[in-house]
Amino acid sequence: MSADAIHGRDPLPRFCAYAALRNLRFFDPFLVLFLLADLRLDYATVGLVIAWHKGLIALFEVPLAVIADRFGRRRTLTTAFALSALAMLTLFGAARLADPLIPVLAALALYAVGEALRTGTHKAIILDWLTRRGERGRKVDVIGTARFFSKTSQGVAALAGGAIVWLGGQYAPLFAAAALPTALCALLVAGYPRALDEDGPAEKAPAPRSEGAALGRRLRALARPGLLAVLVPSILFESQIKLAASWLQPALAQGVADLDLTVAGGIGAMLYGGWHLASGVLAGGASLLSGRLVARAGGPERALTLAHGLAALALGLTAAGLLGDLLAPGLVVMLGLAALQNARRPIFIAAVDDVMDPRWRATTLSVESQARAALHAVTAAAVGFAAEWGGLGAGFGIMAALVAASAIVSARAAKGETKPRKA
Repeated sequence: MSADAIHGRDPLPRFCAYAALRNLRFFDPFLVLFLLADLRLDYATVGLVIAWHKGLIALFEVPLAVIADRFGRRRTLTTAFALSALAMLTLFGAARLADPLIPVLAALALYAVGEALRTGTHKAIILDWLTRRGERGRKVDVIGTARFFSKTSQGVAALAGGAIVWLGGQYAPLFAAAALPTALCALLVAGYPRALDEDGPAEKAPAPRSEGAALGRRLRALARPGLLAVLVPSILFESQIKLAASWLQPALAQGVADLDLTVAGGIGAMLYGGWHLASGVLAGGASLLSGRLVARAGGPERALTLAHGLAALALGLTAAGLLGDLLAPGLVVMLGLAALQNARRPIFIAAVDDVMDPRWRATTLSVESQARAALHAVTAAAVGFAAEWGGLGAGFGIMAALVAASAIVSARAAKGETKPRKA
């Protein structure tokens, strides 16, 4: 396809199809349960396994994002999904072995490479595509709409995953089921216009004289005024919200068990999946309200601060409830937290696009993702050990404290102490 394809039909349907396919990862709401039940690991070991996966993403994120920016985002993203599909099939097979831990770690390493190649790359494609079309003003609405499909699909995948676990009695088949839509996503991205593998005419950077010069350019791009003020709160916020969703899995499974239902091989799997469906639908709907949140809060900086403060409160209440053996309030609060996260994300993407160097979009977004993965890895291990000896409430307390820190940093930026300036 030629560059003319970029200026032809509206790209939004493709972005929505991508979002829906990408999130048909049926195993996501069950990953911790897979490690606890199918592999019989304890909380501390589960925390270390999660840290292994996220730590590798952090290690590879930025170097692979530079490859995406320099050698083609479309080609890179296609490769990412092919590797992820292979990793999912490997996880499915590894769980059938007598000693599966090493093969599972190897599969998660392969999955980490795929995720490191993927993260930030498609958002960079969206921003690039809209820039080429002269439609940058649509970025919040386009990203928000795609996120609606993403999170709704994620909720549907959770319910379908519950049906698979109910019928099969194991979590491992979820990985095999997820490999097909992942492979289809690779084919979808491969059909994007080939011109997206090249820099846009307004974004073409002069060829560096050396690798050292290229590194200097990337560092200067990351040092643009106001960029860190946007990135740091997001790193604190997103890393802990993602981690909280993982560690809520055993608490939710325990809540189902308290109703005398079982998850693996029982009707409790549908109740468990139904909760995640509700979470996904609420999250998807909330992503369409990003523009209204900005208007109500009085600007993107204040909207981000509000989101971080409410999230800290939600995690604090969840931690208190778990420490007091009151699970129900935490589950309700976490539904709201998923919605809040997804209303916030398009606002963040638009805000960071205002201050980052457009020539290094994938790199900049992957710096945020890499830092999130690194903090996620460190906190995952800490939460695992805290949960092993102090219960899940202690682990949620750690996450609540870090999100509270994100609210403080975000509030300083909103007040103008580190307020970003538009490029």
